[in-house]
Amino acid sequence: MLMKRRIAVWGLVLLLLLTACGDDETPADGGPTAVADNPPTDTTPAPPTEPPIPPTDTPIPPTPTPTEPLAALVNGEPLFLADYERELSRYEQAQAELGVALEDAGDYHQTVLDALIERELITQAALSANLTITPDMVDAKVAELKAAAGESGNFEAWLQANQWTEEEFRTALMAEMLVEQIVAQVTTDVPYAVEQVHARYLQVDDLALAQSLKQELDAGADFAFLAEQNSLDRLTAQAGGDLGFFARGSLLVPEVEDVAFSLEPNAISDVITVTDETGQVTYYLVQVIEIDPQRPLTADLRYTLLQQTFEEWLSGQWEQATIERFVATNG
Repeated sequence: MLMKRRIAVWGLVLLLLLTACGDDETPADGGPTAVADNPPTDTTPAPPTEPPIPPTDTPIPPTPTPTEPLAALVNGEPLFLADYERELSRYEQAQAELGVALEDAGDYHQTVLDALIERELITQAALSANLTITPDMVDAKVAELKAAAGESGNFEAWLQANQWTEEEFRTALMAEMLVEQIVAQVTTDVPYAVEQVHARYLQVDDLALAQSLKQELDAGADFAFLAEQNSLDRLTAQAGGDLGFFARGSLLVPEVEDVAFSLEPNAISDVITVTDETGQVTYYLVQVIEIDPQRPLTADLRYTLLQQTFEEWLSGQWEQATIERFVATNG
């Protein structure tokens, strides 16, 4: 888009220059010119004629075209430094409006650059999949946004307050609309109903206690009662450790989830040992209450699956991409 605009502008400048120069040229038909009544006689001999310069086969090198500074190259496609700096300025303004000090925002320079790279990756993938956003579609969306803004001038005031020109905003809006299309395509196979397990669990930080509770359960003790009395997760302990129904990918502790999906109804697991990234060891026991092979997903569960599916696809785009960065960040 920017390259085409630059060519169009330079074409117009060239046309104007040619028109201006044409005003000073002799008419092509050799029209009448003024002649002096008594032209002076010049008896000075003409200087000797220089010999003609012989033609050469060496081509004249083209004048180098100045290149616009880059922030990054994404699979060979440019992210211009000016666009990155404008996005950085918008981010800084947004943080200020939220009352967040920039020193508390981490390496936001990398955050902004990564976001622009990610948008370019998604846009490239969408174009490769023959997904397109037409100018008419953007027009319709802008009209919708202007209508939502209410009074005349509100939309333009919003653009100005957020450091957007309408052209920049339309370009960004087109990219976001492409993101919506690629998300829909990537997640089209995410189901509305999946196998789900209804289970309860308890959590302790002492191995001897976990083994003792396991022995009590094997002897017929009530799982809900032991969870209520002993589990460190006091939120679920009040409900006897009940986790409700959950699908794969829902629990924060994958080891507990994996075991739950491996058990039959009413079965109780062995002690599950989990070590987190800090080295802290926690012990779990799980009891499966029932299994539903095709239970409809709640809105929250389906959103989680949609998000996981898209993030996995996006990780693949990052891994396959060739990215060159030309601005310094602290990341």
